[in-house]
Amino acid sequence: MVKNKLLSIFAVILISGCSTIHFDKGEQAQVNQKSQLWHHNFVFALIEGSPVVNPTKECAGTPWSSVTTELTFINGLSGFVVNTLAGPIWYPKTVEISCK
Repeated sequence: MVKNKLLSIFAVILISGCSTIHFDKGEQAQVNQKSQLWHHNFVFALIEGSPVVNPTKECAGTPWSSVTTELTFINGLSGFVVNTLAGPIWYPKTVEISCK
């Protein structure tokens, strides 16, 4: 019984995929600053829990070069643990902003 449950959990982890969305603004220039933050969504990712990411604000007035939204392994693992214990409530992603 326990062996089957562990095998099922392991299979879910293996087949769960990570995703990446990348936005570029204009020509790519040398990146002077990068910031990374977690963005939180709740209830099947239907409700945004974090404020909208504002690249201009994150770059402190300098132009932004790119924004990458990614579901990393750590995001997926964290969400899996919380959602397994408490129900499908939390869906984190990592947002990386590159500034010129």
